[in-house]
Amino acid sequence: MKRYLSYKDEMKRLEDMLRDIPTDEESINEEDEEINDDEIFSEHNSSSEDDLDSDEDLYESTDILSQNCYVGKDGTKWSKIKNRQNVRIPSHNVILKLPGNIGDAKKVSSVLDSWQLLIDDSILLNIVACTNKFIETIAHNFDRDRDAKETSIIEIKALIGLLYFGGLHKSSHVNVKDLWATDGTGLDIFHRTMSQKRFLFLLRCLRFDDITDRAERKQADKLAPIRGMFESFVSNCQNCYTVGEYITIDEKLEAFRGRCSFRQYIPNKPAKYGIKVFALVDSRTFYTWNLEIYAGKQPDGPYKTNNSGDEIVKRLTEKLANSGRNLTVDNWYTSYNLAKDLLKKKITLVGTIRKNKRELPKEFITGKNREVHSSLFGFQKHMTLVSYVPKKNKCVNVISTMHYDDSIDPSTGDAKKPEIITFYNLTKGAVDVVDEMSANFSTARISKRWPMVVFFSVLNTAAINARVLLLSAKSQTAVKSRRHFLKELALELIKEQIQERSTQLSLPRKLRQQLIEHCSPSQDSEPPKKLQKCSQKKRCHICPSKKDRKSAICCTRCNKNICSEHTIYICKECE
Repeated sequence: MKRYLSYKDEMKRLEDMLRDIPTDEESINEEDEEINDDEIFSEHNSSSEDDLDSDEDLYESTDILSQNCYVGKDGTKWSKIKNRQNVRIPSHNVILKLPGNIGDAKKVSSVLDSWQLLIDDSILLNIVACTNKFIETIAHNFDRDRDAKETSIIEIKALIGLLYFGGLHKSSHVNVKDLWATDGTGLDIFHRTMSQKRFLFLLRCLRFDDITDRAERKQADKLAPIRGMFESFVSNCQNCYTVGEYITIDEKLEAFRGRCSFRQYIPNKPAKYGIKVFALVDSRTFYTWNLEIYAGKQPDGPYKTNNSGDEIVKRLTEKLANSGRNLTVDNWYTSYNLAKDLLKKKITLVGTIRKNKRELPKEFITGKNREVHSSLFGFQKHMTLVSYVPKKNKCVNVISTMHYDDSIDPSTGDAKKPEIITFYNLTKGAVDVVDEMSANFSTARISKRWPMVVFFSVLNTAAINARVLLLSAKSQTAVKSRRHFLKELALELIKEQIQERSTQLSLPRKLRQQLIEHCSPSQDSEPPKKLQKCSQKKRCHICPSKKDRKSAICCTRCNKNICSEHTIYICKECE
């Protein structure tokens, strides 16, 4: 028969519980220990806690409990007494995998190699195949076959290289005619790589999926036109790099005002209208490790997902379970239940939490009648809640499963910010930094097709990630600025296209000469010591055709026939 304590004995038991501070020998770091976040006080037995949690009336009417605990609207209890300080690092904050390059990324030694790990040949070949299928469907609309010529992987690389050059010169929104101008105001590299007409044609025809069965796939997936390419890129990002101990999840908005069923309006973003993308980013290196496009309510099927903040965080961090990392999020994602669920997977969470959450005590949701720069702390066994007053009548609430005390950061001076607040401020802006870096040298051009917006976003992210891979590689010693990195990447991408184009005799003579000079060795090479005779006498390739000057002398570099007017003679003393 169960024995019930008298009121006096019950009060004495509660007082003993509050005074019972466990010793350091009683560790809670064992991996096989069950986590119970409903416990307020450290190391209490489960039966005592169950009795206490089930008796809410006693809790609310007892002075001793009201003096030592805060109570949320739903009865969630937060102790005013901080937990004991552990000697060892908690098991859910132990990092088992060191951050940095993994797999083939360890051997990266050049700009192009690092980029091709993220956007590999399989992605580019798929784009070429899908683009050519679309070109076939519209070829009958052109009078000349060459106007609707199929593309190749070399040409697609060159197209991407020109997009990077456009971003490098901050000309993504400049009229294309100005970029191809030959009066000295344009960029010669655009004119040499491909014609303006071909550039616009490829942008118009660029496709990332098979258009023949797209209608069928769109019935189950709104992201059908881009999903294959997008998921391959995200997979490559995860296979090349291991993120550090601090990660951040936030959304970014890719500017777009065209027709799209899941276009979003976010007034506090610079673009306001666009495609929303959720990103998981390393808080220190700004490497984007995971991405998810917000597609609204998907049709019933394999791609239908729950778009609540909790579920988005769980999907993005699914492959980081049991990794010991800490996640920083803002109040749109943060919830009490999410913090508990992630902790079970050994991922700690630090984030601002909205004041309408029922787990928050009433003392934490208002800043009125509270001293400026003051803080309130509430503690549970594996969670800490802080309410900080930054200015009069305002307060901000932050929840953390990484911090366990009420430490104030001494570096904040008179502001007296808790260390939880300082840590949140240091790690919250990783996604915003990546978004700003993308905007500084954006490849995006105005388009009415939303898949192109996602493609431009992928290119921007790939360039940022590729630079992180290059700087993290063991073989890399010199640190390249981002501008220098993008320039070298763009030149490498268009290199093959210019070499191939320099052999096309149908191009204007002046343009071919420029291409040959672009591909020729450096000027430091030794000059020829004697004239080289051609096997056949032909017209000089520099003189206009009306002069009809024929010569048997060839250039030692390009092997083209040249007349005496365009021949340079050097004596032995001047060599």
